Amino acid sequence: MNINSYCAEVSLSNESLPRFLKVNEVAALLHCKRRTIYDMVEQGRIPHRKVGGRLLFDADEIIEWTKQKR
Repeated sequence: MNINSYCAEVSLSNESLPRFLKVNEVAALLHCKRRTIYDMVEQGRIPHRKVGGRLLFDADEIIEWTKQKR
């Protein structure tokens, strides 16, 4: 199953994004629900990091990940 079955395609450059994104920012970027992001994290389907109990997403990694999943 590819990213398009979960969320809308992304066509942004990383110049307009902060270095690290929170769950709600990734959900907004991918035009999907926060629950979908949590599900993808749980399934190991999206690159992420846990820092102090918080989920963070490297903007560059997310952009590259979306390109690979198309």
